[in-house]
Amino acid sequence: MTDVPTPTGHDVYWEKWVDAYEEQTVAIESEEEESVYEEEEEMLAEKFALMSNIKSIMTPFGIMPLTEQSLASQHFKFWVGHANFKLTDKVYNIVGNTAGVETLDILTPYRFRIAIGKMFVDRDVMSTVRNNLLEYIRDTKHEQKSQT
Repeated sequence: MTDVPTPTGHDVYWEKWVDAYEEQTVAIESEEEESVYEEEEEMLAEKFALMSNIKSIMTPFGIMPLTEQSLASQHFKFWVGHANFKLTDKVYNIVGNTAGVETLDILTPYRFRIAIGKMFVDRDVMSTVRNNLLEYIRDTKHEQKSQT
């Protein structure tokens, strides 16, 4: 992340979320494609070996095999927001109530992941989230100054 601009004040920087499981399934698929050219016995042996080591993940619906269809990245448009201010419950509500935000996960006190609905333009939603958050931070700072 060396290309992250150094903020002069509070800011949110966006980065495309990369599904760690996606790379694993691509490797498995390429191995399967190569086995097509092998002899039938070798193919059966490889398939058995693959079946005995089926990659799987734990979900709310139980253990599921890790396939291209089960990857969250195939069903959602995920983005990671990096903030240089604490992500509080109020921030969670602001982001979560933004039109176009389907899911919201707070990953760390300064990092969160959102999924943007397929019927929304990513950059528009991300810009709205950023603007809403910066407006909230600005208003909070202004309130704190006026109380002192």
